[in-house]
Amino acid sequence: MKLIIASSALFLAACSRTTANLTPAPGVAVVAGPGAGASTTVDNVQVIARAQAWKWNPTDLSTKVTPLLIELQNNGNREVLIRYNQISLTDADGHRFSVMPPYDINTKLTQAYTIENPFYGFRGYAVAPYLARWYPRMLRYEGPFAYDPAYYSPYLTRYAQVQLPTADMIQRALPEGVLSPQGRAEGFVYFEALHRDARTLTLAMNLVDAETGAVLGTAEIPFAVR
Repeated sequence: MKLIIASSALFLAACSRTTANLTPAPGVAVVAGPGAGASTTVDNVQVIARAQAWKWNPTDLSTKVTPLLIELQNNGNREVLIRYNQISLTDADGHRFSVMPPYDINTKLTQAYTIENPFYGFRGYAVAPYLARWYPRMLRYEGPFAYDPAYYSPYLTRYAQVQLPTADMIQRALPEGVLSPQGRAEGFVYFEALHRDARTLTLAMNLVDAETGAVLGTAEIPFAVR
């Protein structure tokens, strides 16, 4: 209980910070397009991460959480598991910031929060079974893909403290799921708010073989915080 209270206090303190701009660190492969983006490829899976790309409601989202737009292209021959607990941001002091799932799996879902026509393009992407009601027109993954309440539940309280998520956040989120060979997926992930003194952040995304559970590799993209 003490750990939860301390963590929540840290989160609320971080929420009061002024907006920090993330830009690709020197030496990374910068990509054109919205926001400040960089790219890396691991085991034939291209990962693009874009900071400063959020333009919707709320307009001050980056003062409450840290949104990153993620684009995935699987050019390999294996299905890749995409899970929030395999994605993180880490600062130079080793502080780890986790993805905050925007879905309350146990709540009654209103039409405003369903994604009939995803804002971003998806090809060869099947959403996790427990997210199927959010994405009624997308493929549902039929293999083993267990819901992890221990990971999801703590972040629902944190969202409530800052009156999030909004419908825009859910409409534009990257859902958990499985990316098929030649498949493509895109959407935002929302990290815990940063510490005020963070100066560098490294996005790390473990690419997991959906069939065996083995980590194929870790895509890493460093950002400078200004």
